[in-house]
Amino acid sequence: MSCCDDLNHCLRRGHFRLNSHRSTSVLAYLACIAIWMTNPGLSAAELQQSLDVVESTNRSAEQSQSKIDALSRETRILLEEYRSLKESAEYQEAYTRELENLDTAQRGQIESLNRQIAQARITRQRILPLMRSMVDALEKFVVLDLPFHQEERISAVIQLRQRLDRPDLSVAARFRLLMEAYQLEQDYSRTVEAWRGPLHSDGEDLSVEYLRLGRAALYYQSLDREQSGYWDRAQQVWIPLESTHGRALSAALRVARNEAAPDLLQLPFLATGGAP
Repeated sequence: MSCCDDLNHCLRRGHFRLNSHRSTSVLAYLACIAIWMTNPGLSAAELQQSLDVVESTNRSAEQSQSKIDALSRETRILLEEYRSLKESAEYQEAYTRELENLDTAQRGQIESLNRQIAQARITRQRILPLMRSMVDALEKFVVLDLPFHQEERISAVIQLRQRLDRPDLSVAARFRLLMEAYQLEQDYSRTVEAWRGPLHSDGEDLSVEYLRLGRAALYYQSLDREQSGYWDRAQQVWIPLESTHGRALSAALRVARNEAAPDLLQLPFLATGGAP
């Protein structure tokens, strides 16, 4: 029997243990032909043995390829994880830089606030004595000013002094109260006012009407219009006016009470320390 016959015999009887996969069967068949062509004198047993070796080699190659494919997939997965971790690390690094910048800015704000607090303490130490001296000056001003509403004004200054000593009031609140008191006194300089009140002069108590022209002059006139006078700043006393000024003073009182239209009035204006 020739080698070709042996090959056909082996193929007919199924001596070749070919793999069920088409690619493996084709490779085994081609290997069988190649072995027969290079060694035509081989017997069927020897040819089967050669084919077994080829098939074993193919299985090993398939297993190796499977391992290579698995390693390739694992490598791709690890590479994706690495890229993801690298991207996360970059984000984390950027976030860390932002936190560092925020921390630096906050430290700067804290230092600025500490400086402001220190400055506020210095200002508080300086402004409290200043406010007390301003209250003292306001009290002296009221005492030496024209004697209108004097009891009310002095009482307001005393209450202001007491409120400035309250520990529950902030420095800003105390300063606001002080400015309000100064503003009230300043407003008296721009207003004209008429009111009734008692007058004690030369040992006599009278019920009179007062006329205040800002802080420029202060007059009085008795209710029967028989007596009139003005306040002398220099002597700090009431000085009687001549009867010739009574009518002009009465007209001025009506204007101040809004009982008459404003008009040009001839009132005696007193020079400091002088006579009308």
